[in-house]
Amino acid sequence: MSGPLEGVRGIVLTQAWAGSYCTQLLGMMGADVVQLEVRKRLDSWRGSYDGPMPAALRSVPTAQHAWNCNPAYNSVNLNKRTATLDLATPEGVDVFKRLLVHADVVAENFSPRVLGNLGIGYEVMRSVKPDVILVSLSAYGHTGPWANVPGIGGTIEPTSGMSALLGYRDGAPMNSGQMYPDAVAGLNGFAAVLTALHHRHRTGDGQYIDLSMQEANLMFVGDAALEHVLTGAQRPRLGNRHLTFAPHGIYRCAGEERWIAIAAESEAQWVALCTVAGHGEWRADARFADNAARKANEDALDAAIGAWTAGEGRDALARRLGAAGVFAAPVLDGLEVAHDPHLRARGFIAEVDHPEAGRWPQSGVPVRFSRTPVAVTRPAPLQGQHNLEVFGELLGMSGAEYEALARRGVSGVGPPD
Repeated sequence: MSGPLEGVRGIVLTQAWAGSYCTQLLGMMGADVVQLEVRKRLDSWRGSYDGPMPAALRSVPTAQHAWNCNPAYNSVNLNKRTATLDLATPEGVDVFKRLLVHADVVAENFSPRVLGNLGIGYEVMRSVKPDVILVSLSAYGHTGPWANVPGIGGTIEPTSGMSALLGYRDGAPMNSGQMYPDAVAGLNGFAAVLTALHHRHRTGDGQYIDLSMQEANLMFVGDAALEHVLTGAQRPRLGNRHLTFAPHGIYRCAGEERWIAIAAESEAQWVALCTVAGHGEWRADARFADNAARKANEDALDAAIGAWTAGEGRDALARRLGAAGVFAAPVLDGLEVAHDPHLRARGFIAEVDHPEAGRWPQSGVPVRFSRTPVAVTRPAPLQGQHNLEVFGELLGMSGAEYEALARRGVSGVGPPD
């Protein structure tokens, strides 16, 4: 591994999206991230032992196990090694504590009671590795009246206030549909770990990071929340519109489900938009004379722009508007994003060879460094792929010792006996 975190090791218990994305970012920065999994309780993003093989992989000869081929799991566990270890057993806890000696960072996104119930809470970890950094990503944090309330991205959106702002003025609150809070929490957890590593580098002290998904996502709507606290006002849902600027929306283009995002935040951009559209009369229309007038007549404005864009090709129009200085972008679906030429040119979309799933594009490293280059260097691991490698390298465990653990179900590969 190489990168700004080369030499840092994480022994992590993360799963699903929030925690796994947090620790994937550590791995992408060059840390050695060893993800511990349990055979008898698969990561939900691996699926299940009897789950179907993804349709696109059914003709791929190397795709033998559905739990190793789940695209969700394989998208957020790049640059990691993995080992299986049952922490519900005394032997598993003993092995974990031995691994902990070699860890700089431990990460988990269980519900708050789990680590304590397993007998490996923060104070126990500190007794083994005094300068360890533990980051816990939970729905509502480890203190407060909601601490033990379970939550996922879809429930954090409403409790953080995001859903109150998503939707249309005449409609009900909506969720984004993308479990967006998980990625937000993962990114915040990653940033918190970097801060803790910097602090430890300066002072020698580790620390415990208690991250609440609700709080991490509240900051994304902090201005609306503060407005409510100070004035009692509830900001209306705006759909794709902006609180201040007009036009600001998503407009249909020629073809099936082709849309473009357009915004004009200055009079110069509005003039440029009218010019590209070939509708100079819009500038002369009193309803659109300035931004205040455009906001007051936004329905008519959107109807006029939509009637024009409906006959235009999405991508060509976005280029023309962008060249004229107008904010514009095509609305891409997932497959289009994977083939986006800009993301490809920057190396963000990485072609990754997986030992079972084969070669597929993956979202890669979201930053570029001039002095410490980073890249996707490993595919997501197969279940238990690095068991003996990790236990042997860090603990000096022999093959016979590992096989004994596997026979007892403490480690091993595949469905438990």
